[in-house]
Amino acid sequence: MNQFDGPNWRINLLPGWLGEHEEGCSIVFHPEGVGALEISSYSKEGMVTEEDLRGLAQEHIEAGAKLTETSAGDFKGFTLAFGSDNEFWQLWYVASGPTALFITYNCQAVDRDAEIESIKSMVSSLAAIYTSR
Repeated sequence: MNQFDGPNWRINLLPGWLGEHEEGCSIVFHPEGVGALEISSYSKEGMVTEEDLRGLAQEHIEAGAKLTETSAGDFKGFTLAFGSDNEFWQLWYVASGPTALFITYNCQAVDRDAEIESIKSMVSSLAAIYTSR
């Protein structure tokens, strides 16, 4: 299994999946797939709290989104899913120690079941990586 590293995190990629770093985020995708997983990482002095994660998700909370507690490998937090303009979105707001990850997966609504189990499997493999300064 291939591993793909980002700032303070690592994810196990399923066969055929690729990872690329872009400005501000990292993208995981299958070249013949229907959607993309984007991972953005944020760090702070001290521990990221549930309140910090809720701050990141404020727009969705105010819109009435139902948050579900979740684990994403070493990271803990919550997830939500919704549809918008014929698109399906799954979002994760998770943290481990001083690192918060904002993870999104989106695809066309009609394709929502095509990759979601693969996506959930990879997200559940996330490992926190801390380097000494």
